Order: sequence, then C-alpha cells, then structure tokens
Amino acid sequence: MPELLSLKQLKAMNEPLHELFELEVPGRERLVCKEIFRHLPGKRIAFRSIWGGAEVLVKLFFRKKDLDMEQVGLRAIQDSGVPCPKKIWGMVDNEGGYFIATEFLKDSKTLSSCYQTFTKKKLIPIINDAVKFIGLLHTNGWIQKDVHLDNFLISQDKIYMIDGGGIGSLKNPIENLALFFAQMTPDYDDMVTKVIFSYGRDLPEIQDFIVKIRNMRELRIKHFITKSMRSCTQFKVIKTNDFFIAVKRKFLTEKLSQLINEPEVAIGQSRFLKRGNSATVVKVQNNDFDLIIKRYNIKDFRHRVSRCWRPSRASISWQGAHRLTLLGIATPQPVAIRENRNGRLRQEAYLITEFLDGKNLQRWVLALSTGQIPSWLGKEIFRIFDTFLNSKVSHGDMKASNLIVFGKTLFIIDLDTLQWHSSEESLNQAITRDIERFMENWQGSTWVYFRDILKPLANKLNITLKNKKV
Repeated sequence: MPELLSLKQLKAMNEPLHELFELEVPGRERLVCKEIFRHLPGKRIAFRSIWGGAEVLVKLFFRKKDLDMEQVGLRAIQDSGVPCPKKIWGMVDNEGGYFIATEFLKDSKTLSSCYQTFTKKKLIPIINDAVKFIGLLHTNGWIQKDVHLDNFLISQDKIYMIDGGGIGSLKNPIENLALFFAQMTPDYDDMVTKVIFSYGRDLPEIQDFIVKIRNMRELRIKHFITKSMRSCTQFKVIKTNDFFIAVKRKFLTEKLSQLINEPEVAIGQSRFLKRGNSATVVKVQNNDFDLIIKRYNIKDFRHRVSRCWRPSRASISWQGAHRLTLLGIATPQPVAIRENRNGRLRQEAYLITEFLDGKNLQRWVLALSTGQIPSWLGKEIFRIFDTFLNSKVSHGDMKASNLIVFGKTLFIIDLDTLQWHSSEESLNQAITRDIERFMENWQGSTWVYFRDILKPLANKLNITLKNKKV
C-alpha cells in the first residue's frame, strides 16, 4: 500500500521521494500518486494522479511565488499560440501547499526520449516544430529560460510545450535558441541548417550560430559537472573530514553503498585486472551489471604531498566521463567516486564505473579475420577527434589500450588526463599530441588507413603525420 502522507510531511522531506504515496488534502479528496516525475525537496513535486475520474498532472509547490510563476508561464505559452496542456484546476491549502493540475497527455513521449531513439531523419520534423514554438515565444516577448528537450512532449503526433515555471521575459533570444540546440551532442549540429528557418525571426549567420551553440554546450557541460559534485536529483554527495563520496542515485543500492564505504574490502575480494604502481584495477561482481573499481595509488610521501591539494585523478576522470557523455563520445558509465581525505587534504581516491567486456582497439584490429578495417570504425575515429577539436577537449594519452571496442561502439577509458582548453594554441598542441600518440599504435597498411582517415584534421592543424616505425 502507498504511504499516506500529509502536506507537512511531504514539505519536510530532505531527500527526493521515489515511492508512490497518497496525499491528504484537508477538505478535498485524497490525491493518489500514480507516478512521480520530479521532486525537489522543500520546493515542489510533480506527479500523475486521478481527479474526477480522469488522469491529471499535479504540480505541488511549497512557495506561492512558484505557483504564480507557473500560472503566468502557462498563460504566456498559450497566448503565444504554442500548444500546452490545459489547466484543470488550481488550489491553495492552508498548510502551505499550492496546487495546479493540468491535463495528462497519455502515451506521450518527451523530445529527449525521441532524440535518444529516433533517427535524425525522423527527428527533424519534431525539432522543426520545437524551433517554431521557441520563435513564437520570442516574438511575443517570452523565453523558456532553461530550455531543454524534456520541456517538449509529443502526444498523438502533436508537440506540446510544458513547464510554465521556466518562462521569463525575453532576453538574449539567440543565446536561448542556441541553448536549445546545445542539449544535443555535436553530431546534431548539422541539423541546424535544416530547421533554423522555422524560427521565423531574424536569423543568425549559420557559422556564427554554430559557434554560439558550442559555447552554450560548454556552459551546460560545466553546469552538469558542478551538479555531479553536489547532492541533487541525479547525484548523492556525502562529505566529511575523512572522505568525499559522489554517487549516481539511479545506481545506489545497499551493495553499492557497502562497496563505497569499504572499497578496500571490495578490492581484496575481487579479481585483479591491473596491479600498477600508479593505479590498481579490479572487477567486482554486481547484481545488475559488473563494476570496475580503480584505485589511484599514492606511491610515496613525496607523491602524497604533491597530490593532496590538487583535484584527485578519480575526480578528473569522473568529471571527464560526464563531459564525454554529453559530447556523445562513449565511455564506461561513471557510477561513483570516493576520495579519502584528512580535512581538506586529499589522499587515495577510487573511481567506480561499469565493466565492459570488450577488447582494446589494437588487439581487436589485429584479430580481424579479413584484415579489412570496417568503415564504421574509421568514421568513429574521425568523429572522436573532430569532436575533441570542435569541443576544445584533449584526452592526453590516446594509446590503443585506452580505446575499447564493445559491439560496434568505441569506448574511451583512462580519463585522468582529459582536459578542456580555453586557449586555441594549447588545444591545437594537445590535439596534435593525441593524434600522433594514436598513430604510434599502428604500422603498415593500418597506419596508412588511419592516416587517410585523419588527414582532414591534420590539415586543419597544419601538421604532417609521419610513420615513426619506418
């Protein structure tokens, strides 16, 4: 049975609620939660419920100003000629609950889920409509301040805009439009030319606009990385004088909690994959999927002193994994990090990721029965380096053992030297080193193949690739 809660209990919660519940509303019929969409403790919760025999989306706010913003925003969306779910009822409770219920769009999908599953060709008409709606808002003096793909729903082949609370007065419209495109990975930047004319206002010059999208994407990435180091809807962070822990909530189980709290016990009971001087790597069996624990070792007193003030290599890898994911580059899912600390001084650090049962790229290429490198791999190598260059990112150690083939996907690992560059000069130097290090893995016809694949980027960087093994 769902737990029966009062408004006071719901308001007092410190952690996001994940279990279904029933809500007592004095003087009203009891609200039965069928599905929780989002809970920001102490601020608001959005959930699916039944009212008058029909499904509704209920938003419960604990501050009146948030309800006011939601209602003003919904009116702004409607007045701009943009479809949005209809308001069914609103209510203010004496215990400090501010309710608004809108129609629930059955069988709806977010634009985010369509983006993850649809082909580009199928996605273009939907993005076209979303861009049109953003233009209508802008024309009428409004913007969706934190515009993202989850703010659009598709139901029965019709697209709707949601989240009235995110509507604000028009400011920097082109940046706002760029922020929308920045929600997608760089692979989708070429879609801009196909949909931008739906905007219907003064159009930016395409190349300048692409640069603006990349800038907004970098701001978004930095914001997400910051979130990954504090408690929020997606992450749980525990910080004491003795340790710092960050973990993705969706992976959090009793077993994972035990592993994070006692990593040395888990390491001692697991299969060693690497016993290195700088790092120890083990494979841990897990119920849903196996895990990797990578302990970044402290070699000696001198090394301890040099590392204690700097961000740990686990932290750099954790943040780098999120960066690569947002750039559309495959890397094992980061699950958690732990830094042992003495006050503000960092000590040993641990990174926990999913385990991939793949082969490193060099072994995989050598094992090809035909000796013919598949075209998908060449395209992927070019895409990775092209994304690095356009996103101002370098890896720092592009040896073949840091590239893992799993299925028809190429994953990048060992991210503790991953770096974002603010200077074009340092970026070009770092990308050049990455490409040259990658080419050192190969010889003969394989070297020639990858040289031809990367030649356009080498020309951009004004470098000549030379086979050092000849």
